[in-house]
Amino acid sequence: MAELSDQVLVVQCLNGDSGAFDQLVLRYQLPMYRTALGIVKDADAARDITQNGLVKSWEKLGTYNSSHRFYSWLYRIIINESLNHIRNVRRMELVSSTQEDDQTPYQIMVDKEEHQKLYDAIAQLNEDQRIVLHLRHFEELSYQEIAEVLQIDEKRVKSRLFSARMKLRELLVESRADHT
Repeated sequence: MAELSDQVLVVQCLNGDSGAFDQLVLRYQLPMYRTALGIVKDADAARDITQNGLVKSWEKLGTYNSSHRFYSWLYRIIINESLNHIRNVRRMELVSSTQEDDQTPYQIMVDKEEHQKLYDAIAQLNEDQRIVLHLRHFEELSYQEIAEVLQIDEKRVKSRLFSARMKLRELLVESRADHT
């Protein structure tokens, strides 16, 4: 059986088929969670944000404009929920890195320190830079898709991404210099 398009599923939802919305949730729940997690750096908060964003998308489905991609509309909801969380809580917790069983304790420590430096540097970026960096490198969205999600033009996406990368590089170089 062929997979139904987002637009077909949305129409089915609007016509009262809640099962169609379940399919959309299954399709986008994990990417939405990863997006929220990438922004707020707190797994519990990311789960709550994802849940709230999906509920909000169900409640607001009638406002969805089918001339845009559904996932762009949904990403925007998740991003807004994530930013609202940051504003309300005013703190970010770092995600702990996973450890592989075959690493030595020294390797685990070095990896953890390197990951910590990267997370610390990303946390120092402004919200616009953090979001565009996350969408491009962790969600692997194209420039066009990022532009749709953020409702900005591709040129601005590229500019923000360039600025984010340069700032991240600067912060990581400073971090290395401080420890030598």
